[in-house]
Amino acid sequence: MTGTVAGVHNFGVFVHLDGEPEGLCTGFVRVPDLTWGWIEHPSEVVATGRRITAEVINAETRTGQIAVSLKALQGDPLVRFADQAGRILTGQVVRVVPFGVIVRLASEVVGFLHLSELSDEPVETPEQLVGEGDLITVKVAEVDLQRHRVRLCAVGRAGGR
Repeated sequence: MTGTVAGVHNFGVFVHLDGEPEGLCTGFVRVPDLTWGWIEHPSEVVATGRRITAEVINAETRTGQIAVSLKALQGDPLVRFADQAGRILTGQVVRVVPFGVIVRLASEVVGFLHLSELSDEPVETPEQLVGEGDLITVKVAEVDLQRHRVRLCAVGRAGGR
């Protein structure tokens, strides 16, 4: 379906789908259905007034709401990335979480490096070692297509074999 973005919010995007009566907005895109990439806010992907094409993933006839997905029309970048398992790559830390860091490995691919992999010395938080924006060299330990996750390990450590 095609439509026009009517509103962009931190929880998702409302879409006026083509063919709807004026003023009615039944299309909705949840944040996880916007893109395969890592985003902080839906405004990084769409803007109010922008024309979009999306795939219908659920039509709730009782409420008249239609869930649509932009990413359903794009190829999964992790499939193209699957052959990277075992390779050493340098990526940018895009988020520091209490138990590790999320590293951008390609334009729409991120991986997770657990806190225990960051240092041989015990540390309480990842912020003691790295910050957002830092470049870090990691080994791709596993590309899990079923769970859509990339697990990383430190270069040269036992977990990296």
